Amino acid sequence: MKHTNRWALAPMVMAIYSANLAYAQDAQDSDAAASMEEVLVVGTRATLKNAVDQQRDAQNIISVVDSDALGNFPDSTAADAMRRLSGIAVENDQGEGRYVTIRGLSSDLNSVAVNGASMVAPENGRSVIMDGIPTELMDSISVSKTLTPEMDADSIGGRVDFNTKKPTDLKDTLLKVKLSTKMAEYTDYSSAPNASLTYGDRLSDSTAHIVSFTYSSKKIESFNNETGFGWEDGFMNDDWEMRWYELERERYGLSYDINTILDSGTVLFANAMYNKYDETETRFKDEYGKLGFVSSLDNGKGMVTDRIRHDAETRQRYETREIGAVNFGLETNLNDWAIDAKVSYSWAQEDDSDNADVTFRNDDKTFGGEIYWSNPKRPYLVAYDPTLRDPANLEFDAFEMWANISDDEELSFEFNAENETSIGVVKAGFKTRSRTKDVNDYIIGYTWDGATMADWDSGTVNDWFFANQVFGNHVSGATAYAMRNQVAQMDVDFEDAISRDFTTDENINAVYVQDTIELENAVLIAGVRYERTKTDSKAYDQDGNRTSSDKSYGFLSPSVTVKYFINDQVQLRAAIWRGLSRPGFTQTAPITSVNYGTAGDVSGSVGNPDLKPYEATNFDLSLEYYGEDMTYAAIGIFRKDIKNAIYPTVQKVATINGIAFNDGVETWINSGDSYINGLELNGQYGWDNGFYVAANVTFTESESEFKFEDNSVFKTPFRKLAEKAANISVGYDKGPWDVRLAGNYRSEYIDWLADEDGDIGNVSKNNTRWVAPFMQFDLVAKYKVNENLTARFEAANLNNRPEYYYWGNKGQLSQYDIYGKNYTIGVEYTF
Repeated sequence: MKHTNRWALAPMVMAIYSANLAYAQDAQDSDAAASMEEVLVVGTRATLKNAVDQQRDAQNIISVVDSDALGNFPDSTAADAMRRLSGIAVENDQGEGRYVTIRGLSSDLNSVAVNGASMVAPENGRSVIMDGIPTELMDSISVSKTLTPEMDADSIGGRVDFNTKKPTDLKDTLLKVKLSTKMAEYTDYSSAPNASLTYGDRLSDSTAHIVSFTYSSKKIESFNNETGFGWEDGFMNDDWEMRWYELERERYGLSYDINTILDSGTVLFANAMYNKYDETETRFKDEYGKLGFVSSLDNGKGMVTDRIRHDAETRQRYETREIGAVNFGLETNLNDWAIDAKVSYSWAQEDDSDNADVTFRNDDKTFGGEIYWSNPKRPYLVAYDPTLRDPANLEFDAFEMWANISDDEELSFEFNAENETSIGVVKAGFKTRSRTKDVNDYIIGYTWDGATMADWDSGTVNDWFFANQVFGNHVSGATAYAMRNQVAQMDVDFEDAISRDFTTDENINAVYVQDTIELENAVLIAGVRYERTKTDSKAYDQDGNRTSSDKSYGFLSPSVTVKYFINDQVQLRAAIWRGLSRPGFTQTAPITSVNYGTAGDVSGSVGNPDLKPYEATNFDLSLEYYGEDMTYAAIGIFRKDIKNAIYPTVQKVATINGIAFNDGVETWINSGDSYINGLELNGQYGWDNGFYVAANVTFTESESEFKFEDNSVFKTPFRKLAEKAANISVGYDKGPWDVRLAGNYRSEYIDWLADEDGDIGNVSKNNTRWVAPFMQFDLVAKYKVNENLTARFEAANLNNRPEYYYWGNKGQLSQYDIYGKNYTIGVEYTF
């Protein structure tokens, strides 16, 4: 495991920031402020107006979530804030927004930065989690949908930039405190405390700093139904399971920003952010597998099975994720050149090494039963054996512990120089990035002959949510975790210390040049960027032998962006640009991971070092109207011509690297050509009486093509691309009241491809996993008690919308999750 760079920098990091990334602003130009009274514009309408102002001034096509004059956002997390933007959809985890898709493109195809420092991912891939980043640490969040040469080229969807306030904008001392508590509908807990503190001040006439701290906690209880891959001829022939989750999530955030302006005009700055996410999870899994079809029931909505393998599994897990970034830099002038340089270091870690999982089993091969799915989201089982769930008949099957630690870190340096010349503002620069992803994944399994569930206390879930279902007994999470101290009485069944381990070093060097030309009615930005990527990966094969792979490639990204002013209120933008998205680390690592189950089942995953990166040529055109106050309307169209799209595929039966998989193997493949066409509509308007409305909708249509050796062609919609995404906010913001009701919608999309046979060419819609359409409503209400004190109420998922995944058609369950509504009440005090 590699920790060298991070731990060497850790003392410096902690010294630089003793708190979190937050807020502080609302002073404008100090000279102007001296001659006129400053008016602070606050509330949700102010955030919408500020966002539109930034979009109007930007050279490229962006969407912005902005704070008001007091640094407040309508939403409390970054993922929830970005839900409101056009072309943005959010993937949930346990009812909370986690990953952001841009124009329907999944999170691993987009890049994320904090104050310009690229963020790395705590999990094994490239997707940066958003649910752990509170908006208290932000001044604004911008999403770039087109790229210019000065920007990193590693996103075909877009780039998310989290920006903090510049401390030098402070005029007065700032001290702000927020306190709140959260309540989830199904939990037994009464509340979960949340707090944030922001302090900013000028240390001198030329130096200012801002420090922030946030803490949040949340209790979650959720209910789930799932089936494995295996709907054959429309019948459930693999397994069905009910899951119950009880979680507590705690998040800690620290940030620090300091700016100094020297007498020469040179600006020195440093900023840092750190977020920690702790999750405690208890999971009961009540599984009924190895179902064997005998005959149809209920007009094909049920079946008789001749056997039932019942597993009662308990998992107790304590998981930690960390993510952070540090920037040091300067901005100065050298003769006629404006110079800026910056050193950035970002890191992330996922530590899932404190856990326990125990399974008890009753394999009924005699009685069987009946299973019904007239409501496919909530199947139920009628077991012919009345003792199927009896703890005395549930034999000790397996006890497992694992230690999964994923580290990711990147060190970068960039230099930019800009000069106003006779041919425009010429800007050039270079950037070097060195990144290491190190994954260590250890698992050990035990058996215990003669033991049954009856040897421990057990119970079931109180008030199980789904009617007709019988949720069997399970040992408690504490009991499962205590078994870690009893392994001396067990026998080791298997141990896997290295098959999933890998280390990938990725080095990227980039150079660019661009010219910005201001014409009478237009601004033209043209230039080119070149990035060279080199990766080296090391892993192990199924026999424990060291494996390695390396790859080098270049990418040339020309770009032309035009902003044309039709009049003072209407402008037209157009852009042609290229972008790439590099394959995920797990996808390309030379790994062969094998799981040997009971009854000869063999499953696993295999990396594909030959994967090519996504490459996209993009065309964008938008017409925008900017009216008075917050009034705004826009229509935009875009097209993406994509090569080498990467698809995960699950093959039921396949032989890879000499291993005969018969229970599913996951790998990744490049498609041929793909395209995405899109239309975006966006508008907002506010009335004098305080009411306002903001709405946007994005329509896309797409296709990826696979060509095979026999010249056959398979076509599928682009992965994780929802054809429709829409948002609407209706609110009232006047006087002491600020109320907003928001709705967020996205249509169905492909989660992954799946195949019953060994030939990917047999993939079809009926054995591919889909994510069902989703619509969620949220309410935020704030009341300003006085100039300093504001009360706040939030209600999330008012319509109690579940998440649903299915195989091929909506009558074939893959996964169904229900989380309930969530409520927050709190106060904010600004001194």
